[in-house]
Amino acid sequence: MISDEGARFGREAARRLAQMGLYEFEPGLTDAEFSRIERDYGFEFADDHRAFLATGLPINVPPEDGQTWSKPWPEWRGDPDKLREQLAWPVEGVLFDVEHSMFWHETWGERPVDDAAALAVARRNLADVPLLVPVYAHRYLPAGREALATLCSRCGRRT
Repeated sequence: MISDEGARFGREAARRLAQMGLYEFEPGLTDAEFSRIERDYGFEFADDHRAFLATGLPINVPPEDGQTWSKPWPEWRGDPDKLREQLAWPVEGVLFDVEHSMFWHETWGERPVDDAAALAVARRNLADVPLLVPVYAHRYLPAGREALATLCSRCGRRT
């Protein structure tokens, strides 16, 4: 069940985006499509994201000159392998940075000198973080119902 507030935010975001006239839309995802996607990929959409995608599904159009992303919108009705890649991208990006000594989170303890050991520690810790769901290009939301409200309650912000 989608929260009323999440549904309102999602519908409003879709309405505003459609008014801009920059993107084309297909009919929104159906309940059956949401069920299949969430089952196949092992996550639940956040309430506002779900309502946004139910209102209308933005689709990718041929890129304009200078556009850096050729397909910024996740293609939820598209190639399952590409979706799996997009879902894995945030963790893969962190692991790349760990491997190249560009990132280490202090809560993981002291970084092992051996890169393979450092990657193993990072993988173990990243297995416990919420899955991030692609929204647009490199922008993601945490998976799960009321995810935004949960995150904001942790930092003390009101949604």
